[in-house]
Amino acid sequence: MAVLAQTLRFALPQYDHFADQAGTAVAGAVLLAVYLAGLTGPLIRRAAGPRGLLLAGVGGLLAVRLLAQALTPQTWLALVGTAVGMIAVGALYEGARGLSGVGFATATVAGLSIDGAVRMAFATWDASWRSGIAPWLACLLFVGLGAAALYRELSSGAVAPPGVSWRDAFGAAAFGPFLALQVLVLSSPAFVASSGWQSLTGAHVVIVIGQGLALAFLASGLAVRAVPGGVCVLGGTLLGVGAGAIAGTYAVAGIEVVPVVIVGQVLSAWLLAVACRAPLRRAGAGGPVWRVDVGAATGGLLVGLILVSYQVSAMEPLPFPNNLLPGLAGVLLGALAAIAAARGGPLPARAPLRALTAGAAALALLLGTAVFTVAGPDGEAKAAPANGRIRVVSYNVHDAVGPTGRLNPEAIASTIEAQRPDVVLLQEAGRGSLLSGTTDVGVWLSRRLGMKLLWGPAADGQFGNAILTSLPVERSGTGRMPKGDWSQIRGYVWARVRVGAKTLDVWSTHLEGGSDQGDERAREVAGLLRAWGGAPRTIIAGDFNAEPGSAEISRMLDGTELRSAAPSGDPSPTTGDGRRVDWIFGTDDLLFGDYDVPRTPASDHYPVTVTVRIGR
Repeated sequence: MAVLAQTLRFALPQYDHFADQAGTAVAGAVLLAVYLAGLTGPLIRRAAGPRGLLLAGVGGLLAVRLLAQALTPQTWLALVGTAVGMIAVGALYEGARGLSGVGFATATVAGLSIDGAVRMAFATWDASWRSGIAPWLACLLFVGLGAAALYRELSSGAVAPPGVSWRDAFGAAAFGPFLALQVLVLSSPAFVASSGWQSLTGAHVVIVIGQGLALAFLASGLAVRAVPGGVCVLGGTLLGVGAGAIAGTYAVAGIEVVPVVIVGQVLSAWLLAVACRAPLRRAGAGGPVWRVDVGAATGGLLVGLILVSYQVSAMEPLPFPNNLLPGLAGVLLGALAAIAAARGGPLPARAPLRALTAGAAALALLLGTAVFTVAGPDGEAKAAPANGRIRVVSYNVHDAVGPTGRLNPEAIASTIEAQRPDVVLLQEAGRGSLLSGTTDVGVWLSRRLGMKLLWGPAADGQFGNAILTSLPVERSGTGRMPKGDWSQIRGYVWARVRVGAKTLDVWSTHLEGGSDQGDERAREVAGLLRAWGGAPRTIIAGDFNAEPGSAEISRMLDGTELRSAAPSGDPSPTTGDGRRVDWIFGTDDLLFGDYDVPRTPASDHYPVTVTVRIGR
């Protein structure tokens, strides 16, 4: 379970890179084929038997994880790994046959919980992207335990399969929406931190509480009670409404996220347990067992449809709000659970001591948070300037994913650090975005550089703009641009920082991309200028997706008392493909010097840097 989640996460940034290289249509067709790979399960079962299915799915997944650690994730490995992962979903049902639905759900929650704890120890930057002893130890721990479990399962012999009806077999598809919700929302510390306005440590504590309660509920015996299908549909609807309310472009944010995540963990674990009881049973009349493989493959396809569609919504408009995708996952989980809802066996006695033990065991998961707190990246920013001069950097960091598709926050941090900035204005700074494999890039950079993080959500709670600064912050705020369709919302974040005896307002923003979106950018510029209001001592910077001489840049300069920090006629491109779309503007009471655009491969944009002095 843990290795499957790790594989999906490292594959997500590579999908975006693949789409850039091959085109959206080709990438979509290839990804559809990859997520349908689980349908080869019946063919593998027929050719090599149930042991061959286990070896191909689970063994292949462990091999992919080792390769990812040795080679760092690459496009071909992401595609192969996802395909093998889809086969592994069916293999997991084969390996768990005879286990109750509660046992399967317990193993799933426990695996994801341990994966989350280890991930927190690496500050949410997955070990598969990193080199060194500690990442390799984490990899070998998961792969070694997985290999031992696989050997034990292969040695013990297959459990005789039951006859399974199509209705029962499709209970196996519930794993798909369950896993999509876990990756996107329920088990993502960066999601809870950015959407719930919590510290990353506090966010992981919330997740552990939810997982602990889920494990306690599963261990209590209450989860296997025979319930009407309508109750499962109601539970899935509540889960979907809650997930859709806190995830997506039009999501609520704040403390409301905390109870949704905690209750969502319990609800999703219960619904998975109910849905899986029929596909896992030992006996029964019906059709061939390969129907379970088809049901599991359908679940794998649902993972791709939900996660990839949500990822696409950060780049291309969908015909509906992306909040519907996590909402759909919850509803589907409830509907699939309803299939097997009334098919439980005798009701077991309640086990309060076992429930207490299972819930308390989750406290051990906080060890990852303890490691993060003690040994996480911890830089030290330089002291605030005394002469009124500060160094400002504006940088579109592309979710810390470089031109080759590699997730590497350290390369971004080193690039920023080389400029010795006092203020860093970031765009595309993901905090749990699927584009960065759900890494909290904002918090990681903040810790690594020793600077305060001011977060400005835009497209959703995980993708937006940010400010890093070592200066005292007096005030700050965020805003989002109005939209008339379901395409990506743009936004801005601003802060008033103290520079000696004076203050300076700094703004970071990112406008709509595309050569045919000039009118949209013009509306965004108008909104940005209204929000600024002409305040003195102001810097407005970011990725404007507009080149010199464009109507958008002219609107920023004409009659606004703003001017570009770049020297007149400076030809320096700010992107790897030669465009000049990243700008730093400042009011007339500021003096600019040492303007530079250092070329670095850390992102698809180059940082724009300038020294600013506040005039008298």
